[in-house]
Amino acid sequence: MKPTFLLLLTAAFAPAATEVYEIRPVPGTLMELTVEKTGLLSGKKHLFTFTEYRGTLMFDREAPDHSAVTLSVESASALCRDAWLSAKDLRKVQEYAVKDMLAADRYPHIRFRSTAMNKIDANRYQAHGTLTIRDIPKSVVLLVSLSADSSGSPVIEGASIIRLTDFGLKPPTAALGTIGTKTEMSFRLAIAPAKRDETSSAGE
Repeated sequence: MKPTFLLLLTAAFAPAATEVYEIRPVPGTLMELTVEKTGLLSGKKHLFTFTEYRGTLMFDREAPDHSAVTLSVESASALCRDAWLSAKDLRKVQEYAVKDMLAADRYPHIRFRSTAMNKIDANRYQAHGTLTIRDIPKSVVLLVSLSADSSGSPVIEGASIIRLTDFGLKPPTAALGTIGTKTEMSFRLAIAPAKRDETSSAGE
């Protein structure tokens, strides 16, 4: 089974009907990764959220099975949210994730670009695309749902699995191997793209 990410759904275009939406962090949205521990800490989980990301959604509500989305996530914005760790251990996990696993100084962005989308049912889709972590691109499949808010703007939700080893990342261990980390990470997102203001975009 292919790894599944990050990243996302889209929707698409009859040229005249295509609308462009910006994907940015706003209150009520989330982008998070969960990784489970093994061995002596089996049952515990590390939770990371990303606070900085940008993207573009090309959306036509009349043809949602034609999709186009790009997303760029800042690696250094990953934050460990574990309430079960001491402050000291939380800092260690945070630093290891950003500096060693993601190597944010060398690879500042995690990127996703969609290539196609298949409709599953009324509002669920299988999005195909390329996920790049540490400059290693991999084909991925993401299961997502697409709905609309009261104003008709798209709302995207999804959940998937990413394998660390697919991107050359070795799950960390401690205490002579008696504490480990699973290679699979669960990814979850809920985003509400905002209609692009073409006037302001032209000036950026």
